[in-house]
Amino acid sequence: MSENEILIHLHMPKTAGTTLKHIIKKNIPPSVNFDIYEDLQQRKKKLIALSKKHVTCIQGHFPFGVHQYFTNPCTYITMLREPTDRIISQYYFIRSRPKHTQYQKVSRMSLEEYQLQPENINQQTRFISGQVESPITLLDLEQAKENIEKYFSFVGITEMFNESLFLLQKRFSWNNITYTKQNVTKNRPPIDQLPVNILHLIKENNEFDLELYHYAKQLLIEQINNLDSVSKEGFHVFLEKN
Repeated sequence: MSENEILIHLHMPKTAGTTLKHIIKKNIPPSVNFDIYEDLQQRKKKLIALSKKHVTCIQGHFPFGVHQYFTNPCTYITMLREPTDRIISQYYFIRSRPKHTQYQKVSRMSLEEYQLQPENINQQTRFISGQVESPITLLDLEQAKENIEKYFSFVGITEMFNESLFLLQKRFSWNNITYTKQNVTKNRPPIDQLPVNILHLIKENNEFDLELYHYAKQLLIEQINNLDSVSKEGFHVFLEKN
């Protein structure tokens, strides 16, 4: 990162983003590292206030576009997860947290009902494209890919978390990347124990997220393959230790 560049961690729900958030907090001082997890109106107020301060990092559940509040150059990072597994994890996570803002609503829903909620369909494409209000279309998927190309210096993959973390450390020269898993969903059934028809429904309803996930995963694999010989040696040592 350049000295005045702002790192924006677009924290995608249930993608190991909380674990990543804690790693970032170990490497960027709290005085310039801000969390934004408020609703839309409060988020806008906080971003306006932050635009007048010295900011190095912003982290939170918000869609692409918050860089527009700042005059300094910004770079985004995020994590993506296989969409069916992510939705299942999110559903059971909310149901296990009585203090969660959506607990009362979700606790009365079946998994099938939950995955049909408009805001839960192609949620990763929504966040990356910045389109959060209307139904997601193929144009939004292409916009998400374009945003990754233009504005994201890194997109990691949850299922390849250690591989992603190694590349993040290399990209941002972080000193401390030790971690323990945060916000793990407990008491969720294994995916192979869930009804096949429900799994098919989730997959069908999240076809754009699935394509975006594979697109980002391929980019990650290409970055790994393009490491120089010294970095590849360090990469393999890191994976063995973790």
